[in-house]
Amino acid sequence: MKKFSAVIFSIILLLSFLPAASAAEAKGAAGTNTDYYSVLFKQNSMPAGFEKQVKNLGGEVVYQVPEIGFVQVKAPTNAFSKLRGLSGVSTANPSISWKLPKSKKIAAAVPSGMDKSKAALWGLQWDIQRITNNGESYKLGTGSHNVVVGIVDTGIDRDHRDLVKNLMPGSKNFVPAGGFQGTESSEKGGPNAFDDKHGHGSHVAGSIAGNGAMLGVAPDTGIRAYRVFGTSSAETAWIVKAMIAAANDGVDVISMSLGGFDVIGQAFYVDPETGEKIKLGNDVADFLAYKRAVEYVTKKGSLVVVAAGNESLNGTNKKEVMNYLNQEYAGDGLYFVGAGFEVPGSTAGVVTVSATGPKDVLANYSNYGPGFIDIAAVGGDARMYYQAQEEGWFNEYIANRMFEKEFNLSASEDGGWYWSIGTSMATPKVSAVAALLVDKYGKMSPAKLQDLLYKTAIDPVKGTDKAYFGAGHLNAFNALNR
Repeated sequence: MKKFSAVIFSIILLLSFLPAASAAEAKGAAGTNTDYYSVLFKQNSMPAGFEKQVKNLGGEVVYQVPEIGFVQVKAPTNAFSKLRGLSGVSTANPSISWKLPKSKKIAAAVPSGMDKSKAALWGLQWDIQRITNNGESYKLGTGSHNVVVGIVDTGIDRDHRDLVKNLMPGSKNFVPAGGFQGTESSEKGGPNAFDDKHGHGSHVAGSIAGNGAMLGVAPDTGIRAYRVFGTSSAETAWIVKAMIAAANDGVDVISMSLGGFDVIGQAFYVDPETGEKIKLGNDVADFLAYKRAVEYVTKKGSLVVVAAGNESLNGTNKKEVMNYLNQEYAGDGLYFVGAGFEVPGSTAGVVTVSATGPKDVLANYSNYGPGFIDIAAVGGDARMYYQAQEEGWFNEYIANRMFEKEFNLSASEDGGWYWSIGTSMATPKVSAVAALLVDKYGKMSPAKLQDLLYKTAIDPVKGTDKAYFGAGHLNAFNALNR
């Protein structure tokens, strides 16, 4: 057990956005001899003899998700066209890699007089106060271990005193030995290696079910960690494998504070030295793998709650998304033609969450879009943060703890806490309220749970506001006060 005194001297301010797919890493560098490919089969199983055929091409199957007929293959780059043509293959593309959040950490002293007592940090949790009506929802329900939220993320601090009492048995690791494409020697691939090396997953868990110095939205709800990130990137295969495992374990809600973009069309790489244009295919295999995974877990009875993303984009406007991707990755020699989709936020059947700051305004980073956003929750804002940087009074911003007014506080990977913002921070709060509804009304279908969320767990909005907030602003008190 980590000692409280070792972590209480500082809280970290973390400007943290959700993982985004890196086209540069997803496509690999031109001229490499081998690459990683996502392969989706026509059936939800691997065709007989497929592994032998891949071996004959000089490759190997490195990761399997048999429940949805999806594998990852490592093979020579010149074998890609043959790989796509193998019997039983529906579609294949260079694997999409999902990166950890970019973060900016700033040390900030803990308020004087703070101790380890129950809810010692409550006065700093303006986001949880907003969603629980200043704690009034706790009088109506705090959840129970009869309901479990599966957190597909960077893992969890299994010893954190604010998390441990709600951490249910059965957390799992899906990062294989060697980590991301063999680049992480510290990753041994053990199924029990679900410790958080980043902090993101622990922060998410605290927002759901923290119960100690900080409180989550549902402080007595069960949680389980499904680790898909190490210190680098994750693969689509790991993520969908974790989703399926969580559903097979019977979790009621799957919380996914991650996302990125898939391109349905074509991706190209232009060699900066030769000017050669190389056709890289599209991301259909990864896109459809998420679709199959969501269908699988939904049939199993698990509701999937996902982050909308942090690029300030209208996710419904495919041209805007494509323009963003082409600007973002132009320096890598990449460009895209077709339609861009935020994934898994645009996948049918999931609850997609936008983020708000103080006073229920759309966060200055949050993605939005009519028909894309289902519900909004507090994820923090960075307007004053950036203003302070631009106008030269950032030191004052930190010294006067102004971040407390716009950032969200939650647990860290080292027994302490840190401040963060993002749709990553909004998503777990929706997951927590969904868990509270299951605890109150009993096990129900994901469709019915979605309906309850959108009709009872909100402060409703109308008209054009729906493009930003979906059904409305998350409210745990309203959800339970019926």
